[in-house]
Amino acid sequence: MIDFETLWGNMNSKAEALSAAKKRIIELQTQMTSRILQMAAEVNKLLEVATEREAREFLRVSCNLPSTELSTYVRYGKTLKGAEDLLARCRASFPVVKALVAAEPDARDEILERMAIGARIDVKEVSAIRKRLRDAKLTPDQIIAERHGKLARAAARRTSDTLVDIFKHDLHEFVARIIDITDPIEIVSDEIRTTAGDLRQTFESLFGPVHRKPEELKPRSAAHGISCAHLALVHLEAGTLDGAAGVGEWNAGDRHPWLLLLYALSGHSPHVCSQDRTKLRELPTHHRPTVVELCAGAGGMAIGLERAGFDHVALIEYDKYAAATLRRNRPDWTVIQDDIRTIDFSIYRQLEIDLVSGGIPCQPYSSDGYGLGKDDPRDLLLDGVRVIDEIRPRAFLLENVDGLLHARHADHVANALRGFRRAGYQVEIHRANAEDFGIAQERSRVLIIGCRDDLAGAFRMPPTFPGRRANVGDVLIDLMAANGWTGAHEWARQRREHPIFDREGKEVARGALASTIVTRRGKPRAKEAARWASKGIDIAGLPDNAPTAEQASKPGFKPALTARMRARLQDFPDDWEFCGGKQAIADQIGNAVPPTLAAAVGLALFSALRGMAWDWEAMLWPQDLCRTRVEVPPLQPQLADHSEAREETIS
Repeated sequence: MIDFETLWGNMNSKAEALSAAKKRIIELQTQMTSRILQMAAEVNKLLEVATEREAREFLRVSCNLPSTELSTYVRYGKTLKGAEDLLARCRASFPVVKALVAAEPDARDEILERMAIGARIDVKEVSAIRKRLRDAKLTPDQIIAERHGKLARAAARRTSDTLVDIFKHDLHEFVARIIDITDPIEIVSDEIRTTAGDLRQTFESLFGPVHRKPEELKPRSAAHGISCAHLALVHLEAGTLDGAAGVGEWNAGDRHPWLLLLYALSGHSPHVCSQDRTKLRELPTHHRPTVVELCAGAGGMAIGLERAGFDHVALIEYDKYAAATLRRNRPDWTVIQDDIRTIDFSIYRQLEIDLVSGGIPCQPYSSDGYGLGKDDPRDLLLDGVRVIDEIRPRAFLLENVDGLLHARHADHVANALRGFRRAGYQVEIHRANAEDFGIAQERSRVLIIGCRDDLAGAFRMPPTFPGRRANVGDVLIDLMAANGWTGAHEWARQRREHPIFDREGKEVARGALASTIVTRRGKPRAKEAARWASKGIDIAGLPDNAPTAEQASKPGFKPALTARMRARLQDFPDDWEFCGGKQAIADQIGNAVPPTLAAAVGLALFSALRGMAWDWEAMLWPQDLCRTRVEVPPLQPQLADHSEAREETIS
């Protein structure tokens, strides 16, 4: 028998659940519509004090508002202002609001009238009303003509799409065979000329036979690329590509610039060949990319870029001690001790520099520097924009602290990004953590990386290497034990086995990492001192020597870091000598970019510039690094004791 009581109870439970769900969903819909209207109101306020272009840029960069939503909010005030109560009552979704903003005035009025009498409106209904009103303005003959025209256009598109796909496939196969030919003689053959001629005919049927000369067009524009691609096919067919006028210099060993454009036209990245290419384990010996480095400091980034294969054309550094450090370690580098704000960098443009790099001052954006941003006299962000615009390198790399992305600096950063775009660069902002590259330090950095429009999309951040995780104990053991402290090995073991927990309290790794090396003068802050103490280190002071057994015998002893220990935690090589007194050396070390991190990003930039593929482990760690080092050189003790002697030595 049917248990009606149970059945009735189940039906009641289901009805109650549906009723509760309906209530919750309606509440959420109401909240969502309210948020949409609040956003529109805020954008409308913004438009009262800023131009539409400025507002769009601010919303996209500073507020991370998707481009697909920008127009809706920006145009809302001109199209739907005054309809807020109606939209709220109907719980209009964002797609419906977006469709209303885009609709013609008569269609919008009709839709709002329907909503006012309780009609349910969705995006499909909006489209149907818009189509009906457009058709109402046409005669029957016009409607038939439009319908037939749509059918003809659709058929033409299908045919054109097929031809384009065939052309792109044939072009890709052709260019992939010849793109790595570096001998101009080999590129002149009957087969290449015949294939190029066939492709030229198809090209002209799609893009037309007549094109302006490349020098008459804006470099890196779409029209410039099409013109160069057409000329490439013309000269390949004629067998004259090597001597083609306007192509620029074609260096032996480099890919021909016009072939790269043809490769891009085939729908593939010009920087990645379709053929399987050997991942390089060594740097190429010819045509190394060039770099101009700003705010070079003690050379952390410069060392890394040097390892990544870049040749330094110039290094600019304002601080005299840091400039002396660069000269002492690399006498062949051109080190310019000057303020970048006073230098005209346009003279470097004719050198066709590949990269501009720099660690612009971080103090304006760090908590230690009070976070004044653009109001800090040390801020050089917009000066960096000017320098890049004057040099016009193929790419740039600027490094700073995480504080750069704080909300209070959003307008300033947005201004810089606009400047980069006006100069012709596609910009990406990345975060990089030192620990991901085998460095025993919790150091996060913001990287602003820009590629010229002709390299857009070519850059990829390097992979990370969790298997290379280091710890402060293994990194410093030999330096800690250098002065007879017998407990150094036990100290290192404890640091090695130090557990690392995630936010949920789950152990995720072992091995203590040093906190960020800072340059602060005087007594450390309480939280900073406690953080270092939890890692078994006394961060106060800057001792000249490693701890002795006598010092270690005192109750509560924790070792402090010498300058050489700090330098190693910052990944400087042990033979890198620093000039200046204690504080000057501490500043140089604390402000530096860890070289291995810089090398990894440098290799990624090299890959974008030259289309290289790397064996990352082999390139970054050519030998298994052994932390056992002997005969560590002093950090210029004669320069650390007497300021007068320092100045005499540096000059």
